[in-house]
Amino acid sequence: MKFTDEFIERVQEANNIVDLISQYTQLKQSGSGLMGRCPFPSHVEKTPSFSVSETKQLYHCFGCHKSGNIFTFIREYQGMSFRDSLEFLANRASIPIPTQDKDNSEQELFSEKKRTLIKINKIATEFYINQLKETSQNHPVRKYIASRGLTQDTIEAFSIGYALPDWDGLERHLVSKQVPLNLAEEARLIKSRQSSPGQFDLFRDRLMFPIFSSMGEPIAFGGRYIEKKENEPKYLNSPESPVFIKGKVLYGLTQTARYIRSEDRAIIVEGYMDLVSLYQSGIRNSVATMGTALTAEHGKLLKRMTKNVVALFDGDTAGIEAAERSLPILLAADLYPKGLTLPNAMDPDDYIKKYGAEALQIELDRAPDLFVIIIGRWMEGYRGDASEKVKLADKLKPIFEIIPDLRLRDLYLAEAAQRMSVTLPWLRQAVGLQSSGVVYSQNKPSISRTARPSNATDAQIPQIIPDPNLPTENGKISLQGSSKAELLLLGITLKSRANFESFLTEKTFEYIMHSGVKKILEKAIDVYRQDLNKFDKLTSLLVSYVDHPELLFVAEPTSQGETGFEIETEQKLLRDCFKRVRDNSLRDQAKQLARELKLEPSSEKMEQIMKAHRDRLSLNKG
Repeated sequence: MKFTDEFIERVQEANNIVDLISQYTQLKQSGSGLMGRCPFPSHVEKTPSFSVSETKQLYHCFGCHKSGNIFTFIREYQGMSFRDSLEFLANRASIPIPTQDKDNSEQELFSEKKRTLIKINKIATEFYINQLKETSQNHPVRKYIASRGLTQDTIEAFSIGYALPDWDGLERHLVSKQVPLNLAEEARLIKSRQSSPGQFDLFRDRLMFPIFSSMGEPIAFGGRYIEKKENEPKYLNSPESPVFIKGKVLYGLTQTARYIRSEDRAIIVEGYMDLVSLYQSGIRNSVATMGTALTAEHGKLLKRMTKNVVALFDGDTAGIEAAERSLPILLAADLYPKGLTLPNAMDPDDYIKKYGAEALQIELDRAPDLFVIIIGRWMEGYRGDASEKVKLADKLKPIFEIIPDLRLRDLYLAEAAQRMSVTLPWLRQAVGLQSSGVVYSQNKPSISRTARPSNATDAQIPQIIPDPNLPTENGKISLQGSSKAELLLLGITLKSRANFESFLTEKTFEYIMHSGVKKILEKAIDVYRQDLNKFDKLTSLLVSYVDHPELLFVAEPTSQGETGFEIETEQKLLRDCFKRVRDNSLRDQAKQLARELKLEPSSEKMEQIMKAHRDRLSLNKG
């Protein structure tokens, strides 16, 4: 369902950006705002350059240039979608999340049950954590942790705990917390006895790994046995429940999403310990599938953060088969999958202990396309017989059919044809494809923007080059194609009431030509007239409604000129923007009139052209 603007605004008003960001970096008062070190992992700095404005509810980093409001921070830092970030912040502020049908009592009850199950899982998580803390150093679980080299920081980062060997250790604790046992059973923490009344703990004598939702809530558990037990699996996962669907969750994403975004690459591993080992070694942009095959939902989760993935599987037969199963899933999700299988049936933890994290990072950086690995495996012992070519084409057909990126599909077709020693037209026909007929260009325009402490000359005003390939969400205001002068005018005008009042006094609005810039300024005028106190937070509200919110920001002024530009320079820049926007509008008006004059000569249009030129001359003299 789509949330209303009123709900989004209510959630934003209920959360203070300073309180939220203070959980991730230390902020200190600096002038009218607060400063701290940038919390984003892609930007390591020694001198604080991360600015937070409590008045405007905005953040901006002068180093890495990340900017936004409370929603964009959660999305960027935690890797959430906008919907997830909205629900996370609503829950944080104890604001009920609207349902599709407010009269649907059944849906309300289901949502309430989910919230209750998550609370029970939180109680269980704390119980397991405390049980681990209370174990002695010579306890088997402590010896196992030491053998795997897990540090206390890592244990705390993943909330790792320990389930007692007792059959009812957790059950008794839940009873003491007045948790209904029927709900604890529905959370898949305990199980009813078959031969006698009562329940028993599902997890016993295991190292416990809580599984978190994208909003950081415990929804399930995975447990590894400490000592091998007959007829028991090494890893035991929670069965699915109303809050946990295995095919929609990737383990570790709560801890690693920020690193996946910053490095623009996700490494997929198969289990909890593989991911934890990678994380502790410094390779933190990874996720784990919890021993199950990748699903289409997993692919969608990954695509929110990056299109670049490396499937890192164990070098045994099971790992190679898992790589084969993952290829069509990743390609169908419009990702760019690479693959790496480790030698001698090693898992990532074994490899790191033997060769080190740097050696593994080098292998990951040069990992080949997963398609190349798989076709190489399928062609082991290939002699090029006619029947082999047909069989291999049949095997490749379902792969080619699901690749949404036609450029990638055509390149893979060419790669396969060369390896199979067949012509490209033959292979294309054999797998049931027609030529895409698409002409590809390697030169893709992009958006770039810089703000400099200088006069508003052509070389110094930020420039925007529209990218027609960039997606724009439905309902968002597009800034693509706006002029460099209008963009800078927009950014400076929204910075303060004083700047906005200057904008209104100069009566520049009528000269704005770009519809997106005009819409934003119309919204600003409306807010300014209705509620002056709300105007300071206007930019923060607009961030969620603009296709490229970074274009709403310019550098903050400083009296020393250390970052941004001085207030006096800003005022001159604003006046220069007024002139340039008017000049551009008058120039375009004259050009349009000249075109119309050619089609339909008239003295009136000629006079309008002359007036536009006179106004330009007068403007430039001023």
